[in-house]
Amino acid sequence: MLVLGIDTSTRYTSLALVDNMILRAENTWECRHNHSVELLPALDLLLSKAGLQIGDIQGIGAAIGPGGFNGLRVGLSIAKGIAYSLNVPIAGISSLEAIACQHATPDAFIVPVIQSGQDVLSSAFYKSITGRLELIKEPFLIKAEDLINAVPQNAIICGDMDQALKQVLAKGPGGKVVLPFCQDLPAYSTEVALLASERFKSCQVDDVHTLEPFYLKKPHITKPKNKVPIASSASIPSRAVIWDMDGVIVDSAEHHLQAWKEAFKPLAVDFEEEYFRHTFGTSNDSIVAGMNLNLSPEQAKAVISAKETLFRQMVSAGIEPLPGAIDLIIGLKKRKISMAIASSAPQDNIRCILKALGIRQYFRVLVGEEDITRGKPDPEVFLTAARKLGVDPGKCLVIEDALQGVSAAKQARMACLAVATSNPAVTLQEADFVVESLACINTDELLGLIK
Repeated sequence: MLVLGIDTSTRYTSLALVDNMILRAENTWECRHNHSVELLPALDLLLSKAGLQIGDIQGIGAAIGPGGFNGLRVGLSIAKGIAYSLNVPIAGISSLEAIACQHATPDAFIVPVIQSGQDVLSSAFYKSITGRLELIKEPFLIKAEDLINAVPQNAIICGDMDQALKQVLAKGPGGKVVLPFCQDLPAYSTEVALLASERFKSCQVDDVHTLEPFYLKKPHITKPKNKVPIASSASIPSRAVIWDMDGVIVDSAEHHLQAWKEAFKPLAVDFEEEYFRHTFGTSNDSIVAGMNLNLSPEQAKAVISAKETLFRQMVSAGIEPLPGAIDLIIGLKKRKISMAIASSAPQDNIRCILKALGIRQYFRVLVGEEDITRGKPDPEVFLTAARKLGVDPGKCLVIEDALQGVSAAKQARMACLAVATSNPAVTLQEADFVVESLACINTDELLGLIK
């Protein structure tokens, strides 16, 4: 069984491929806060070097924490997205257990640590008993200097430790603390994959919809600009979240570009990528008209029809959600928040994508190009969605990635969360809040943007 291990719990990110308990490939690098940008390309490279494709993965192990907030959320979101799309089992693995597993020594106490702030550590106590790692003390937070006195004699303290922390721990009483040799780039994804493989053998599988990161302390989140306090769902009688599709739930830009190129080939027209990037998110009629080709209405209609048919064929062959999107959709549904799709795309495209992702049931309303007469940045598409949902525009939140979409949302007097998947974050500042990835925000924080 080929199992992918993902560990994003420390400053070092690690990916591993384990086949029937044998390591096939591993990659570790210092990622810091760039997980949403670097993780998927690194996975593609790892699979390529191993001579594999993503469809070869038969199970996924993901480190769930404790650890860095952004890294865990992005890593787990990507792991869940892959598991869901491939319909393969997933297992959430304690980051501390993975570290302890790497340094397991018979009859010794293993004390894995993860730095969780200045002088604060996440830790737990394990012991290797008859070849198995047993949890002796549940995960806890502790100051570095206090850990020295808390650990048993000859405890092996291990994990991602900077030099300052090693110096603090090395001052412990002689014979009480052992700091094992650690490689320059601490990597634990292999242990994550191995532990997941063992659980799959025992039929221990996590629910891909409900698996969540494990934190020992509340993560620090930058407050939204409007500083609206988060309220319980019961305190606001009617709220709604309106989703754009492309660049928010899925990254279908390349599918659209290739479909446009193929559709224009019979006319011997080169559909340029620069023009596509500039007009992406606007209506098909506007895109064709903007090319100034003097096409008859019949010709323009034929090109658009061919393009959309090609696009749906590509999507049906396979498309993946963007990190964090499915988690938020499910979280909002659990909170009984009404949701709509409001897109410039045709209804058939919207349904095709939702069907491919298996999430049609989460949306009460779908608004496409057939339902409006004016495209973004006109607010008509969002106002139509609010009207069909029966929710006041002032109680709606729009999730967008495009400049035109953000402008349309604000003209509709709706709160707006912008995700910087298609445009730099600095260009989306008209929105109430901007994130690099939907994996960087949770349901409560999202709802806190609605006045």
